[in-house]
Amino acid sequence: METKYNYRIGLDIGIASVGWAVLENNCKDEPVHIMDLGVRIFDTAEDPQTGDSLASPRRNARTMRRRLRRRRHRLDRIKQLLEREGLIRIDEFMKRYESAGLPDVYQLRCEALDRKLSDEELAQVLIHIAKHRGFKSNRKAELKEDAEAGKVLNATKENRERMQAGNYRTIGEMIYCNEAFRTSCDWVEKGYILTPRNKADSYKHTVERALLVEEVKKIFEAQRTFNNPKATEELEKAYLSIMESQRSFDMGPGLQADGTESPYALNGFEDRVGYCTLEGKPEKRGAKATYTAELFVVSQKLSHLKLIKRGGEGRFLTKEEKAIVLELLHTQKEVKYSAIRKKLAIPVEYHFNALTYTSKKADISQEEREKEVEKVVFGKLENYHKMMGCLNEETKQKPVDELQELLDSIATILTLYKSDDKRRECLNALPLSTEEIENLLELTFAKFMNLSVKAMRKLLPYLQGEEGMTYDKACTAAGYDFKAEGEEHKSKLLKGEQVTEIINEIPNPVVKRSVSQTVKVINAIIQKYGSPQAVYIELAREMSKNFKDRKDIEKKNKAREADNEKAKKQIQEYGILSPTGQDIIKFRLWQEQDGICMYSGKRMSIENLFGKNSSCDIDHILPYSQTFDDSYRNKVLVLSSENRQKGNRTPYEYMGQDEGRWSEFVARVSSMVKDGKKRDRFFKEHITDEDRKQFKERNLNDTKYITTIVYNLIRQNLEFAPYNVPALKVGKKKHVKAVNGAITAYLRKRWGLPYKDRSTDTHHAMDAVTIACCTEGMIQKISRSMQILELRYMHNGRMFDEETGEIYDRENYTLQEWKGKFGVHIPRPWEEFKNELDVRMGEDPLAFLAKYPDIAKALDYPEYYYPDSANNWKGFIHPIFVSRMPNHKVTGQANKDTVRSPRLFKEGYVISKVPLTSLKLKDGEIINYYNKESDILLYNALKRQLQLYSNDAEKAFAQEFHKPKADGSKGPVVKKVKVIEKQSSGVYVHERKGITANGDMIRIDVFRENGKYYFVPIYAADVVKKVLPNKAATQNKTYENWREMKDENFVFSLYPKDLIHIKTKKKDGKIKNQEMFAYYTCANVNTSSISGEAHDRSFVFGSLGIQSLTVFEKCQVDVLGNISIVKHEKRMDFSAKKH
Repeated sequence: METKYNYRIGLDIGIASVGWAVLENNCKDEPVHIMDLGVRIFDTAEDPQTGDSLASPRRNARTMRRRLRRRRHRLDRIKQLLEREGLIRIDEFMKRYESAGLPDVYQLRCEALDRKLSDEELAQVLIHIAKHRGFKSNRKAELKEDAEAGKVLNATKENRERMQAGNYRTIGEMIYCNEAFRTSCDWVEKGYILTPRNKADSYKHTVERALLVEEVKKIFEAQRTFNNPKATEELEKAYLSIMESQRSFDMGPGLQADGTESPYALNGFEDRVGYCTLEGKPEKRGAKATYTAELFVVSQKLSHLKLIKRGGEGRFLTKEEKAIVLELLHTQKEVKYSAIRKKLAIPVEYHFNALTYTSKKADISQEEREKEVEKVVFGKLENYHKMMGCLNEETKQKPVDELQELLDSIATILTLYKSDDKRRECLNALPLSTEEIENLLELTFAKFMNLSVKAMRKLLPYLQGEEGMTYDKACTAAGYDFKAEGEEHKSKLLKGEQVTEIINEIPNPVVKRSVSQTVKVINAIIQKYGSPQAVYIELAREMSKNFKDRKDIEKKNKAREADNEKAKKQIQEYGILSPTGQDIIKFRLWQEQDGICMYSGKRMSIENLFGKNSSCDIDHILPYSQTFDDSYRNKVLVLSSENRQKGNRTPYEYMGQDEGRWSEFVARVSSMVKDGKKRDRFFKEHITDEDRKQFKERNLNDTKYITTIVYNLIRQNLEFAPYNVPALKVGKKKHVKAVNGAITAYLRKRWGLPYKDRSTDTHHAMDAVTIACCTEGMIQKISRSMQILELRYMHNGRMFDEETGEIYDRENYTLQEWKGKFGVHIPRPWEEFKNELDVRMGEDPLAFLAKYPDIAKALDYPEYYYPDSANNWKGFIHPIFVSRMPNHKVTGQANKDTVRSPRLFKEGYVISKVPLTSLKLKDGEIINYYNKESDILLYNALKRQLQLYSNDAEKAFAQEFHKPKADGSKGPVVKKVKVIEKQSSGVYVHERKGITANGDMIRIDVFRENGKYYFVPIYAADVVKKVLPNKAATQNKTYENWREMKDENFVFSLYPKDLIHIKTKKKDGKIKNQEMFAYYTCANVNTSSISGEAHDRSFVFGSLGIQSLTVFEKCQVDVLGNISIVKHEKRMDFSAKKH
């Protein structure tokens, strides 16, 4: 029978990690013990250097293969056509073609207009044109939107103009005769060579396909004039049909090699669009560019737009005001906040709640600052205006509903389809003229909403109405089950079609992987402990950011760290040897405030800033007990006496009754505080019940879009165990809560938890424990505690206890009585919380508790927390072991791109050509230079050039470098030279005329013979060949001399991130322990060694010789970090693998 535990889960979800914690609940549903905790680590699903999708290299390679395959197929069809027409015999012709035994083709293309060509000459010309058939896009929009396509278009335009200016009859004649396609060359008879091909990143020799089609027609026409019997109209037509063929983008790839349809074949993107979140099947999601979607987005923004007075009072826009702004959005391409202020005649004392009134410009007045800030764009109907610009006046005058329907249909078509042919076909079904359709083809749209057009149209009246409902309320009013509280889809584990669909519809691969791993962690916990009573989650801020934004955050964090380090050093100059985080904040505020107390206007001495005798405090401008706002923006440095008198009031409630003092305060804040939102906090007069509700919602809960997805995924699909105590207030106790990172950061500080050690991964588990403790009861305790702290020195203050409903008047207590009754510390989740967390985060909690029985007694763990070997019970107390997602993929680059000469491969060396800019000197000689004696003049010249530029090859060979002749004159330009390098294995290419380095090593197969371990490297090339190699890497030997392994001695295969258990005889600084569990990372065939890292990244090791191991075992580690030894493993071949 399954043991039932009352527990909650805490999850710290990042882009490459999930920290998790299981906390036992007491009878009041509050946490009392840590049952289990751990960390799951996985690779971020993107290229760490560029942020590109991990599928991008495979996709680009696949695209290139298709392009080459189609080109090859096109040329084969051309050759077969020419052979059928009797112009050539393919085998004989290609033999001459490949041996450069044919005339200059550009000369022939030029002469084809003036003389009769032989059959072979005509064939050569036609094959060449088909091979280099020029640029043509089947998408007008691509030419307008794509920067790269724009460069191509400019090049084709220039070449068309060049052709017209030179009165050239064809492209071939222009290339043969125009100097733009020539490069000077002293060592050839003509003094130049034709260079019609584009160089890297250059498109200047690109020509339009239409001009080449015209050239083909002129050549056939001229040849018929010269009575060439092979230049028939039938051949011309058949040739052009093949030459001009181009597969539509919307159709995707064609048939596969085996004749079956490609799984990537498309008919537009319609079948890739998900279903509406609210309507469900069969309603598809609406395109973001639809008029309805754009109207929906700006209407949501309008429903949240609020006008705030200096005192903190505010109001939302009226229905009439919203209508005026919407009208403005329809008449202007973009609407700024300043335009809204002007149009609605908003008084100057009102600010917009969505703006931060801070300017980077120094020394400008408050009025100028506000004008500067309000230049920000509020919203725009960008695609509405683009589409309207393509329509004629008659269409624009259609009734509103008709026009909306038409614009939605146009935007949907332009989002779903990319080729002009398909777009024309669909647009022709709409009431549009030919001119309008051609105009619209220049537009291209992308991406979809989560809602269908139907759902958005239902919601719009509620968003735009008098009440200006928020999205959730509008959903309820429109009859949608926004919270989807139904139990029919819920199950014990997060699995099934609905969960899979939600995950698959997450567009960002980084987030998708993170959510997928989170689901695995939740399921693993439930399988071990049963259904939880609650799941509390916190998503890292970067989860909602793209790669660029995450890099910007990283950059800002580093800058902040540098500023803090600078402040730390400055503080140390005043005798504070180990400044705390609070000291640094104090110092920064002191600098920003120019040493002035914001409440009194008195100067604060730097000497009185730190230590126990400090006379200065950091105060929350708006009381933390009411706002839960611990941000830097809500902090101010003041004299301790002022802080005590202010208590839990706003600055206005504290000094607003004294008109003179308040005026001075306003002037002081206005002149010294540049941050508009911070100024608003200073000037807020009162905190209303509605304000408290909003502050609590904003600062305690996480409402980011991606958080909502994870929150709803869990809430709508997971079965929960019931709470022991039902909610006392109206409504239900929440089983799922999305915690704001700000509150957990605040609690970590207040509970005295150690700073995160980011050099290891275990800190994610500590964060998960903190998150799980953010219960409603804990929040109430914190609020109560902060009220007590704020009121401890203040008279005439009253405290409301949310938990009991009682009101306490500070006037009725002395300071000592107040402290004695309520205490003045931030409460912890339970008495021994910090000690228990310290123990459970340690290297060996059980050993620690055995060594210190007094601590074990204080923690008071139930018996079932401890292991019981008699009953084969492992218990709950164990060290954290970080679980890492293994990489068992068998795909990768089969071989490196650089092709080398295999001439000396049997001796363990390869020869390759490298650019001059990669050369380096060592001990006065060029490293790895091959056969310098073959041209000692060149070698010495290269060496001198490197010496001249202090061994900086980039500078030395920035300009063209000419090979020196014996007479001292310049020879041809040298771009590359041969180098020789060690290489023990590789992949033969080009019929064994070349060799490349092995591509990606996907795994190693470990063998044991005569008591020693060996490994056979398995590369992606082996997967392609579907042949398992049996040669084990042998130190300092070439592949031919590697030791052959016997299949019966196979032990196991290792992929990157597989867990291993090893014992080694080796003793050096790189190896932390002679026996350890570690994650295998890679192998080195040259040294026959492996590399790895500790489970928590606390240490790494490299070059551990495999034959120095006395124990070498493969282990399995599950999602929760539980380890088991792999006893038997069969060696897997590739017969069943797909590539």
